[in-house]
Amino acid sequence: KQWYQRRVRGCEKKLTPGMETEHDDKPYCKNCYGKAFGPKGVGTGATAGCLATDEGGSSESKFKNTHTGNKKIVISNQEKCHRCEKTVYAAEKMIVLNKIFHKTCVKCNSCGKVMPAGDVLEHDDEIYCKSCYANEFGPHGKN
Repeated sequence: KQWYQRRVRGCEKKLTPGMETEHDDKPYCKNCYGKAFGPKGVGTGATAGCLATDEGGSSESKFKNTHTGNKKIVISNQEKCHRCEKTVYAAEKMIVLNKIFHKTCVKCNSCGKVMPAGDVLEHDDEIYCKSCYANEFGPHGKN
């Protein structure tokens, strides 16, 4: 059909090949088609012609999920944080004194200051910042 030489009813645009659609043997641009025959109250303009218009009454989707869901994914060997004992994922993992921590769990056991890995000192399996370590376990500390 030579629709591209005719104007569309509604917007009066000249049709171009590939940009037309028809309804009851009448040409429409995609926007006008969507507005006239698309779902009401949902999407107007450019997206209106792209929405489904089938009102066949079937509520079942043709894209039904056929996955039965009987297989479970089990992640084993999860590394646990030395401080909070929760799972540590790669993005938040920090190894300090050969122990695994969350980045936010590398805190001084006395003052709670978050420390970079190089500033950590250890005493009785706990970590301390340099100043707290010196105060508590240095020459005048509790020992």
